[in-house]
Amino acid sequence: MFYNNFDRVHSEDRFGMVGKTGDDFREDRRLRIVCYKCHQAPLVIAERNWMDTNNDNSQRYQIVVACEHCGAVDEFIVNDGREGKISKLKHGRCPVSADQIED
Repeated sequence: MFYNNFDRVHSEDRFGMVGKTGDDFREDRRLRIVCYKCHQAPLVIAERNWMDTNNDNSQRYQIVVACEHCGAVDEFIVNDGREGKISKLKHGRCPVSADQIED
């Protein structure tokens, strides 16, 4: 599902459709965050699931991450209530930001 935003970030979703996404949290990207179980980095974004639309018309997404070493799964929310707000990891309880994405 694609939506209108104007930040000029283009991407391809897991179905091969090219469109615009509002953030850099896309599948198969690595985050420089340590795992809550084995305490090793990185975590890999396994899924990006659309949840709903916020009151400011931004799209809310659930991001599911998995550890490359032990396979532990965690999740966080992008645009949690409003555009640009990112929740903490559910199990790891550490803050997440777009700066932690590896290039």
